[in-house]
Amino acid sequence: MQKLIRNGFNEPYRIIDINNKALSLEDIPDNLVSVVHKLEDYENTGYNPDFIDTISYILEDMKDLLENPTAENIKACRAKVDYILSAKDKAAS
Repeated sequence: MQKLIRNGFNEPYRIIDINNKALSLEDIPDNLVSVVHKLEDYENTGYNPDFIDTISYILEDMKDLLENPTAENIKACRAKVDYILSAKDKAAS
């Protein structure tokens, strides 16, 4: 995943726009600065944004499985956790 926020040399942030042009945080309108910080939070997780959206569904499935904690359901939950963690490893490489 290509990061859109990078640390600058003398600035805390450099934001890369769709034209691959670097912008400083001062170039961003005040009402969008919080969006930049949220994007940084997402990028720091190591997951891509589409996968982050699916994590909540995976956790809901796990919750349903754990309502009936059989050995098979617990193994399925473990497989789901392994899937989430392996997705982060794949995104990092």
